[in-house]
Amino acid sequence: MRKLLDEAPWAEVTHQVDTFAGLTRHTTRPPDVVVLGCLADVPRPPLAARRFLAGRPSSSVLLVDDHADLPDTPRVGVLPLSSGPDEFLCAIRLLAAGYAFSAAPTPRDRPPPERITRRETDVLRLLVCGRTNSEMARQLALTESTVKFHVQNLLRKLRLPNRASAVAYAYETGLINVGELSDTARRR
Repeated sequence: MRKLLDEAPWAEVTHQVDTFAGLTRHTTRPPDVVVLGCLADVPRPPLAARRFLAGRPSSSVLLVDDHADLPDTPRVGVLPLSSGPDEFLCAIRLLAAGYAFSAAPTPRDRPPPERITRRETDVLRLLVCGRTNSEMARQLALTESTVKFHVQNLLRKLRLPNRASAVAYAYETGLINVGELSDTARRR
């Protein structure tokens, strides 16, 4: 992407960062368009975009991600990772002109996180930490079969195929933030 932008006569790259902290540090005066992919400290582009736009609602952001929804914010675009060079450059131009768009498929059939019970949220937090069912049972003072029931129920409610998808969903929806569970993970 950087090479494409460097070669485009109408584009100027002001900064390239790999962390959200770097992004916020270098965008006190935001450029016309910010391109967001996977950042080291915020691995889900939709979550990074929400955090970035919270402080800069008039900014234009291009999310490069296969599983992102178009946020309810003007001047945001979503482009799949498989997009070609022409699509990428076109997306930058559309955003610079003030348009919003989504070229990525949007997973609208998932229920909102409010449908998850408090206990299921506890189980999800431990899933994010990589805990097994027996470890979760000990920590939550439940039987292993009860934890298994909660995991299965959580996956069914969220219409997700496996535990890894549940972890990604937790980050993507902002239910869990990177670094938020570091104390929980250390208690292992």
